[in-house]
Amino acid sequence: MKKLPYILIGLLPLFFSCKKLVEVGAPENQLTTDKIFADTASATAAVVNIYALFDKTIDPNYNKYLGIYTDELFFPGSTSFSVEFNQSRLTSVNADVSSIWSNYYFIIYSCNQVIEQLQHNTKFPAGKTVTLIGEAKFLRAYANFYLVNTFGPVPLILTTDVAQTAKAARADSAAVYRQIVRDLEDAQNSLPESYAGGEKVRASKRAATAMLARVALYQRNWMQAAELATMVIGSGLYSLSPTPSDVFLAGSDEAILQFWTQNGYIADAAQLIPTSGAPNYPVSASLLSAFEPGDLRKTSWLGSIAVASGSNAVTYYYPYKYHNRAGNSGAAEYLSALRLAEQYLIRAEANAQQGNIPACIQDLNVIRERAGLTDLSPGLSADACMAAVTQEWRLEFCLEWGHRFLNLKRTGRLNAVMGAYKQTWLPTGVLFPVPQKELTYDAFLTQNAGY
Repeated sequence: MKKLPYILIGLLPLFFSCKKLVEVGAPENQLTTDKIFADTASATAAVVNIYALFDKTIDPNYNKYLGIYTDELFFPGSTSFSVEFNQSRLTSVNADVSSIWSNYYFIIYSCNQVIEQLQHNTKFPAGKTVTLIGEAKFLRAYANFYLVNTFGPVPLILTTDVAQTAKAARADSAAVYRQIVRDLEDAQNSLPESYAGGEKVRASKRAATAMLARVALYQRNWMQAAELATMVIGSGLYSLSPTPSDVFLAGSDEAILQFWTQNGYIADAAQLIPTSGAPNYPVSASLLSAFEPGDLRKTSWLGSIAVASGSNAVTYYYPYKYHNRAGNSGAAEYLSALRLAEQYLIRAEANAQQGNIPACIQDLNVIRERAGLTDLSPGLSADACMAAVTQEWRLEFCLEWGHRFLNLKRTGRLNAVMGAYKQTWLPTGVLFPVPQKELTYDAFLTQNAGY
């Protein structure tokens, strides 16, 4: 596992807490802007530190909570904010919701800073400047994608100038998506095919293409989604990992982009993987029952632990896509950002929506064969084919980047599925609340319905 070029740990704003969305000040232990962008090494380190934020601040506050919010995990404890996720009844003062919002916006702020500082820079080699700006635009688009799909219309922040952003109103979701596409297309045109440093931990041209394929799917542009996914699949740069247990290893054959982890395990590992006793976040019975017999994803991606209960033992399951609970230099794991399996599912769904059932089934069978399952029949009806697509999305991307929530919502099934699963579910749960502290400081922000 290679070390990345960090300047100082103080450059990582891991303990940063925004007073409000638009007034982002540098922490006292952070290097000043003139030092950060004094040379290419320090500017590169500033960009690399943005990648690190996804493992350190986003993953612990987003992935597991989206699992609890839907039907993948449940929370047996009494911590009030987590109980809100468990009941899918969030409040605007929920600290974890606030962290999700502010952490994504700090990433956007950091990307904007890179773009502003480098777009007129004449000291650095032009190629270096173009690449760093391309990376910043990719990461800004990645963050905006999750913001708009979690909160709905959100402020579109493209500057670090407080005078311009202090009165930021919510932009229409279509406008946010247009900016996401612009950023990804710019990244696609400016980033190299190869990976800097040899590891897949910094965005490349194909990472931008893969993200554009996802965006096209979410915008129901089926033809473009299939074409972009085919570009990634046909590039010859990636292949499905031989078994599910290999998918999240550092340098996985399947990885299109991974977020580097300092010690070879994700930041939230100790919270997810128990050493004794019941898990903090057990897997739901709903998810357990969704797997077919013999599915290797169930045995590879869900761990189990037996806990004594009187004279009997109760078996609990927990998230185990990432196996390392502590440092493991021999089998380091990096946080997956984009992987090849998603491109197969994007293309499968896009082809099914266009009536090309044989092509859809062919891609689904690629995923199923890696999971140790039998092929689907080539004679499936269109409805059965779409049901199979939905099933493979659920299982292949369970407990991963909120895919369950996002896929149910984009296909219009969220209220039906969650309403049947949770008595506490409300139709307004399709959007998270805007944090109250953001509304307090910005009079131009408005709250989502129902909060």
